[in-house]
Amino acid sequence: MSKNNALIFLTVFLSSCGNYPEPIDSPVIAATAFGDIRLDEFIDDYKTFLNFTGVEDNMMFRNGLLNSEIDRLFILNYAAESQFLENPLKNKSVENSIGQTLLNEFYEREIEEGFEVPDDLVREAFHRSKIELHARHLYAISIEEAQSLKNRLDQGETFEELAKEIFTSPQLAASGGDLGYFTFNDMDPSFEGVAYSLKDGEISNPVQTLMGFSIIQVLDRNYDPIITEYDYQMHKDDFLAIMKYRLLKTKVKKLTNEYASQYELNIKVDDMHTLFDHFSEIIISEDKVPSELTDIFLESGDIQWDAQEICSHIRETTENQQRQVQSTDDLFDMLTGLCVRDRLFRNIENTEWRNSENVLKKIRDAKEQRTIKLLMDDVYRKALALQDSVVQKEIYFTFITNLKKDAEIKIDHQLLKSFSL
Repeated sequence: MSKNNALIFLTVFLSSCGNYPEPIDSPVIAATAFGDIRLDEFIDDYKTFLNFTGVEDNMMFRNGLLNSEIDRLFILNYAAESQFLENPLKNKSVENSIGQTLLNEFYEREIEEGFEVPDDLVREAFHRSKIELHARHLYAISIEEAQSLKNRLDQGETFEELAKEIFTSPQLAASGGDLGYFTFNDMDPSFEGVAYSLKDGEISNPVQTLMGFSIIQVLDRNYDPIITEYDYQMHKDDFLAIMKYRLLKTKVKKLTNEYASQYELNIKVDDMHTLFDHFSEIIISEDKVPSELTDIFLESGDIQWDAQEICSHIRETTENQQRQVQSTDDLFDMLTGLCVRDRLFRNIENTEWRNSENVLKKIRDAKEQRTIKLLMDDVYRKALALQDSVVQKEIYFTFITNLKKDAEIKIDHQLLKSFSL
């Protein structure tokens, strides 16, 4: 197999590894010193691979995926022998992958399972898609600022006058906040919902969106003259998926708010400002705590975190979440969310499914995938810095070739060729 294909198969495998049951007396399709690959598990992974990539079954892909799974065994063995996860940051990353796996399972079992979207909401989404709205808006970061803008509109000031004052975008400032035409799923769902409820010319009260608050005025609209039941049935699944995502997101937010409201987050105002002032330093300082934060403490019900624990939890957040912290209020919201997550984990530990075979298998898969990614990121470090994919492929080929040098690998080629999907 070429160097290029070897890398592609490993990458795809990490993205699409199946959640298969533990095989029982399944024949071995490949045997190595570091473990066997059995037919049942390979077929499940191969089906996942085909679905993920959309390619047709053939011997090149069968061989390719089997080689990538053999590579996986050797890489995991190398990680174990080299004590790769002894590094605290690497180990913490693997532990985080376990936590995310459990949260995903909680979402699927406790929130998404059995959830149905009413047909009337799906039809409403379909009908909105047949209407283009032309609207403009004024934007503010807080409800107080937004209400002030609304009051000024009510007193006779115009969108054109206020847009020049509030927008940094030259286009929005010059056009009175004109957004042009949009339709279903082009805008924030809250913005969309209010806009479609307005009559032409009507001005809304402040509407909260993910980015802040908007005051909306619909200028006019275009209708698609042909709306048929056949068209709806043809595209129903698309609108169902969008509405399910929206409603489930709302359900998750409601659950999160319920958890947050049960226990108030208590931290001194001065401590919050100090945390915010050192936020960037916390993120990049690995496991160290800036000396200015030593005496900081927070509590929320039975949760009590000292400075070390606070910093550790902040570092568990994603880069995107960290970028959203632009004020002490944002940081307070982040810490509240982290306390909510901590309570979710406690509840998960008491569920019946937590230690089921299927969930334990997903956890093992998550640990293996994160370990491989971290290790290969280290191997690729020079190539990644150079942003050179050719060098990266060469590095991978050299690395895996050295790992497998002189290793005994037995592949049942007849079994690989003859199995049916």
